[in-house]
Amino acid sequence: MLIVVSSATVVPLFMGIRSQLVLDGASANDPMSAGGLIVTGVFSVLMILFIFLVLARIRLRTKITIEALYVSYYPLARKWKKFVPDEIEKFQIRTYRAKREYGGYGMKRRRRSGQAYTISGKEGLQLYLKNGKKILIGTQKKQAIEYAMRKLMEGEE
Repeated sequence: MLIVVSSATVVPLFMGIRSQLVLDGASANDPMSAGGLIVTGVFSVLMILFIFLVLARIRLRTKITIEALYVSYYPLARKWKKFVPDEIEKFQIRTYRAKREYGGYGMKRRRRSGQAYTISGKEGLQLYLKNGKKILIGTQKKQAIEYAMRKLMEGEE
């Protein structure tokens, strides 16, 4: 999808540059100058590359220690979000549908479904907090996260 949007942005700019510089013609009634087209094209390409780099670096990091569960959605949310056992009413490992329940992958918040931290897949750790909120954390390691959560909730080391 991102490639289609990128192409729809960049291709017309490069066609305009080609039309004005190579074919020596105008592509519209009030064309932008060749210099303006080049600057706009270079800026557009740099912005698209920046977006690609940010998206390529996104990582969902989950850490479970003896005192809490931590979640970070780097680089969009660099700070670790902390969930202590006293806040958690219950948890379960469940299958979810990212598009249907949350509108897609990413850091999402929906009134009915709660908050989600997902990147891919369909398995996740669902937290039910004592304040009524629901948090879903996507995982590729469901057995490991379930084992660690049981240890955390039981207060074992």
